[in-house]
Amino acid sequence: MTQPRSGVHYGPSFSRMRRTVLRTLAPHRKKTLPMTVPAHAAPRFLPGEKLALGLCFVFLLWANRVTPLWADDYCRTIPFSPRMIFHIVWGNYFFWTGRWFITLVTFFILDLHHYGSLVAFAVVNAGVFVFLVHVVVHMCRREAGHEPRPSARTGFVQCLLVFLMLWWLPRTIAEVALWKTGAIGYLWGVTGEMWILSRLLAGRARMNVAQYGAVFLIATAMESISLLMALFVLGWAAWAWKNSRPVPWALAVSHALGTFTLGVAPGNYMRARFMTPSTLPDRLDGLTGNLGSLFDPFWVPFVLLIGIGLFMGRRQLRFPACLRCGRGWMFAALALAYMLLLLIFPREALAARVSYPASVFLVCYLACLLFSCPVGAVFSKVMAVTCTGLAVMHLAIVIPDLTLLARISHDWAVSTQAQVARDQPVVLHKVTMGPRHKLLYVHKDIIFVGINPDPRNQLTMCYAWAMGASSVRAVP
Repeated sequence: MTQPRSGVHYGPSFSRMRRTVLRTLAPHRKKTLPMTVPAHAAPRFLPGEKLALGLCFVFLLWANRVTPLWADDYCRTIPFSPRMIFHIVWGNYFFWTGRWFITLVTFFILDLHHYGSLVAFAVVNAGVFVFLVHVVVHMCRREAGHEPRPSARTGFVQCLLVFLMLWWLPRTIAEVALWKTGAIGYLWGVTGEMWILSRLLAGRARMNVAQYGAVFLIATAMESISLLMALFVLGWAAWAWKNSRPVPWALAVSHALGTFTLGVAPGNYMRARFMTPSTLPDRLDGLTGNLGSLFDPFWVPFVLLIGIGLFMGRRQLRFPACLRCGRGWMFAALALAYMLLLLIFPREALAARVSYPASVFLVCYLACLLFSCPVGAVFSKVMAVTCTGLAVMHLAIVIPDLTLLARISHDWAVSTQAQVARDQPVVLHKVTMGPRHKLLYVHKDIIFVGINPDPRNQLTMCYAWAMGASSVRAVP
């Protein structure tokens, strides 16, 4: 006869009590178990990413160093005076623009250009662009779906392709990434907003006090993208509250305060009075024309590459469902929402560079599609060959153009100094680079905006002031 393991017999009442206690303690026990890997546990760099970002940084550092000052840059090169700087920034906030923080940073950087600050700017600006590449790569890989880590070769190629897309797809890349005033006002602001978006989508909205302060300052950089992101963050917070999830109230409030500070600036409304009033049909016509800043022939090789990847993976990816690429469709929706949001601005305010945030959102969508393509042996070779060809094209076009810009700037500076030494009004020859340069960089036949036939033009006067000349004018 088999003996029981225990001589004690617990009745049915004890069994029911035991089950009740276990059900009560179960939720508390689950909280201590690492059921999922938190978002912040993801690797900081993908295989091959460090090398790719390093090469990008070297190129960007050279490009920033060789790119001369132009346009508003000369208006910011006044003799260094904190009192004068704060006076101008205060005046701009109340009478011209609400971008007080960006204006303040620009003045401090360019005012110190005689003391080597442009070297510091080149390093920081190159670092900001590289950081944007890093943010886009990781955010888009995450939003495209959970895929295995790429090999070092694949990670290197994908990172370089994202860099090339960020450089070539926005048609105004020189105005937003190399022009000193433009880079601080556009590249830095958009990079900050993408950092905020990445943390929000990754569930890392909790920050420290310094980071919340940075969110506030980032939101004061650019009216259009700041307003869109403020609405997105507030909508995300409302969705999280409705679904009983952690609500990023501190992040939403910080960003909303920055947007509010930017939007209520009296200078915005003072400036609007000087612009030509435009009706809704007129603004829509201007916005349609502004779409030319988003789409141009340089999209073709990247779209073809992604199309090849989707076609080769058609057995694993159903069409058209693959175009959603996880949550990647959201970036295309943000690009559309951003362009529609521009309808609230007068047509005269729609400079080509204003579309830059939409270009970055579209790059994010293309990156999500790229990362969702199954990478087999054949497609890996296709990516490597395409990336090599695009990189060679990139260097073959950019290096000669920027070198020519630097040489023209040097010749103008030498000519200006010689004429100033003879106490003569400065006369410079207007230099053009033709339609190829117009397509690739500043999209203007005149390279250095601000040097024109009118010596009383504000930007022309700024150039004369910066160069110590009594007056400057350009002649054919």
